[in-house]
Amino acid sequence: MKNLLFLFIFLSSGAMAQYEILPFGDVIRTPIKEKKYTDVEGTPYLIDKWSKGKVTLINGKHYQYDSLKYNLMDDKLIFVDAGKMMYFAEPVAKFELMDSKSGNYLKYKNGLPAIDALSNTSYFQIINDNKAGLYKRINKSITESKQYGSAVVIKAFHTTSSYYSLKNGIFSKIVPNKKSILALFDDKENQFDEYLKNQKVDFKNDADLDKIFTYLNK
Repeated sequence: MKNLLFLFIFLSSGAMAQYEILPFGDVIRTPIKEKKYTDVEGTPYLIDKWSKGKVTLINGKHYQYDSLKYNLMDDKLIFVDAGKMMYFAEPVAKFELMDSKSGNYLKYKNGLPAIDALSNTSYFQIINDNKAGLYKRINKSITESKQYGSAVVIKAFHTTSSYYSLKNGIFSKIVPNKKSILALFDDKENQFDEYLKNQKVDFKNDADLDKIFTYLNK
C-alpha cells in the first residue's frame, strides 16, 4: 500500500512538472492554420512580424517567447512552437509585445468591464494602469473601395482606435482631450492647467497621455 501511495505521488508530481514545461495542454498537438487575406491590403496583426514578448496566463503563470503575434481581427494571441502556429490553451490575462521600432513593450490585458460590443475577455492596451486608468482599444476591419472610373474593388484593413477610462469601477469611453480628462479629475483643474503651461502636450500621443494620467493620479 505504501509503495502504491509513493508511486501515485511520484506520478502526480511528474505530471505537474510537465505542465510547467508544457503549459498549453492539447493545443501543443493542435496547430492552427493561419487565415490568409490574399486579396486584402495590409495585415490583421498589431505587428506583422513575430515579436518577442511576455505572457501571463489567467492562472498566474508567466512565460517569455521569441515569437508572438496579436491578431486584431480575432482578438487572440498566437505563438509558434516547432514551426507551427498555436493558440494558448490556458486563457491569457496579460501579454506584452516588443515594438522593434521603439524597443519598448506594448502592454495588453483583459478582465476590464464589458462595454459597447466588447466583453471582459477583450484585450485593451494599457496606457496608464493607475487608480484612474487609461486604456486603448485597437480594432481592424476590412473596407472596400473603388478608384474613380474603375470597376476594381480594393479591399484593405482599416485600423481604428478608441480610448477608455476606468475610475471607481466605472469603465467609460472618452475622447483624449483636456475636457474629457478634466471630467475624470474635476478637483485638479488648477494643477492640470499649470501642467499644460509647463509641458508640451500632444493629446494624440500615448506617451504624453500616460504622463498626464500619472501626474493627475498623484
